[in-house]
Amino acid sequence: MKRVSVDIGGTFTDGVVTWGDDRIETKAPTTHHDLTEGFMNALEAAADRLEVGVETILEEVDSVRYGTTLGTNALIERSGERVGLITTEGHEDAIQIGRGRQYGDGLSIVEQNDIPGADRPEPIVPSKHRYGLRERVDYKGDALMEPDREEIREIVNDLVDDGVRAIAVVLLNSTANPAHELLVEEVIQEEYPSNVLGSTPVILSHRVTGKNGEYMRSNATVINAYLHRTMREGLQDMQAVLRENGYEKPLQLVHNTSGMAQLGKTYAIQTMHAGPVAGLGAAQQLAEELGDENLITTDMGGTSFDIGAVTEGEVSLYDYEPIIDRWMINIPMVYMKTIGAGGGSVLSYNSAEDVVSVGPESAGSDPGPACYNRGGRRATVTDVDVVLGYINPDYFWGGELALERRLAERAVRRDLAEPMGVSVEEAAATARQIVDTKAAQTIFNEISLQGYDPRNFSVLSYGGAGPTHACGYAEELDIQQVIIPPFSPVLSAAGAGNLDQMHMYEQSVYMNIFNGESQSYFDDYDRFNSIVEQLKKEGKEDLEDEGYPAEKVEHTVEVDMHYGVQLQTTTTEVPVDTLDSKEDLLRLIKEFRDSYGENFGEEAHMPSSDVNLRTIRVQSYVEQPRLEYTGGSPTAVADGGGAVAPASTESRACYFDDGFVETPVYRFTEFDHGTIEGPAIVEHPATSIVVNDGWVFERTDHDVTYLRQQ
Repeated sequence: MKRVSVDIGGTFTDGVVTWGDDRIETKAPTTHHDLTEGFMNALEAAADRLEVGVETILEEVDSVRYGTTLGTNALIERSGERVGLITTEGHEDAIQIGRGRQYGDGLSIVEQNDIPGADRPEPIVPSKHRYGLRERVDYKGDALMEPDREEIREIVNDLVDDGVRAIAVVLLNSTANPAHELLVEEVIQEEYPSNVLGSTPVILSHRVTGKNGEYMRSNATVINAYLHRTMREGLQDMQAVLRENGYEKPLQLVHNTSGMAQLGKTYAIQTMHAGPVAGLGAAQQLAEELGDENLITTDMGGTSFDIGAVTEGEVSLYDYEPIIDRWMINIPMVYMKTIGAGGGSVLSYNSAEDVVSVGPESAGSDPGPACYNRGGRRATVTDVDVVLGYINPDYFWGGELALERRLAERAVRRDLAEPMGVSVEEAAATARQIVDTKAAQTIFNEISLQGYDPRNFSVLSYGGAGPTHACGYAEELDIQQVIIPPFSPVLSAAGAGNLDQMHMYEQSVYMNIFNGESQSYFDDYDRFNSIVEQLKKEGKEDLEDEGYPAEKVEHTVEVDMHYGVQLQTTTTEVPVDTLDSKEDLLRLIKEFRDSYGENFGEEAHMPSSDVNLRTIRVQSYVEQPRLEYTGGSPTAVADGGGAVAPASTESRACYFDDGFVETPVYRFTEFDHGTIEGPAIVEHPATSIVVNDGWVFERTDHDVTYLRQQ
């Protein structure tokens, strides 16, 4: 197998090149002005180690798999296109009115404590670019009022004259009948053919999501339109550079549903947070290989700290109404929690509250932390780790980027120590403790809210800064074991290499599965089965368009169900291929009740209440060849006389407990397996593993590292 997988982060661009029996991990600083530059730098570094040319790699690889931050960055920076919205008359202000909880969407926990003082997010589409169209379709899909073609032309002309360069079309109940949205698209294409209007995208909401919920569907469509040009231009540049260097196949993009699809089959919104999701996909495979079914995944990179979970060997947590920035949408994404606590997160002191704040602002890669000596002046988490001795300034990034300790000390002194009235070392130790505590508190909140006890999990630590802090936040949670997998500094890129080709389609429905009053059951099986078949057909056609034979396509069918008039739905996998009888229906209801009981407790059941079905969801996928991360089941050396690590050849002063102690330092590359008692530092070319006092470092002969509390 020959494959290139790349994850572009806020600070570093991570790559994994699979070349036959070799798997090369590589990093390069992310070049935000042109992401292709960082991509090619990472690829050239891998080519040098393989002793082949970049052109040779790109000509021979099976695929280039790419996790991009283009959309995320454009949304954060508000640098997207000027968007116009055409919606059903009377609903022009839906995206601004929002829902009652909109004030808190996307805010931190602290900010959500003061909802009365919060502001609504500024709409992406200002009121002057929101136009109402006189038309109406009811919830069943029946057209009650046909739109007028001339009115559509007038609206579009006004938008174009006002400088709009992307048009979002969100008409009421278009998920039940998209005819009116298709008519709007037809009129726009008649009035402004591509040679006149250029590449102005027209985004129809029913193509973005098949679920109702006008506010969320409008947000998803508007965000897609807003990011479309940025994504298209950035990815076209990437495709062009790849073709110049010999790559003729389609570029594959990571989706935030934990799947992969070609560029031409991808909406911009599907790439949001895709990198961390790829890491979670790798975690699921590692859970199987390691025989550890319950993992808390912690990806601490340069910009953020991303938290996910593998429970009973599966990534089973999806967010069906995720929040992107400040807007709720209704496109499913793998559930992850992100906080601003990466290596490049900026630290500051709030004298009024006497507290050190971490992030969310990041120094990124340019200029980066102060110790990078690239013009950065503000103290970051990386600067603190340098001051405390955990990071070797001469061996950062394998020695390719020399750090300046004096600049780190100066930044910590100015931003933290002097305002706090303490020494540089005390300020750095305090800041590190706050970083680890913030991570631990977020992990506890997220895992416990899902109904789990974090103490029953192992922590899977990856990302460039993860192993440096893992013992700290694991101790806070009383978690006994940390696992540092192979490719841990670039695990999200490695995960992208093993994702399946996948598309997900949904359809909102209104089906009363069980009527509590009449004690009757749903029996319109043909209606249910026809919707499932249509969704399967769409997914299969997508995958066939991408070059996969129909017989390779597999499907998973899920439904969202709830009791009575509850708003909270429970996702249930359909246990049969088709609903053909009452027995099939009873099996589905049992699956729903089992899932409901697991989520809310057996006492919460409402056996005499209606059971309603609100969404049908189909995942269509083609399994891809996968490479094992560990090369087999690793043999741990914790319980008995495995090989002991070589004696350290150097030491340095590192901060543990209440002061600096002379600490042995080991090179990760100088022994295959063995044990080390903390306190100790193990220097990996792409990370620094801090072994706290009371912990044992154990490396297996399959390149898996365990940190265990004694």
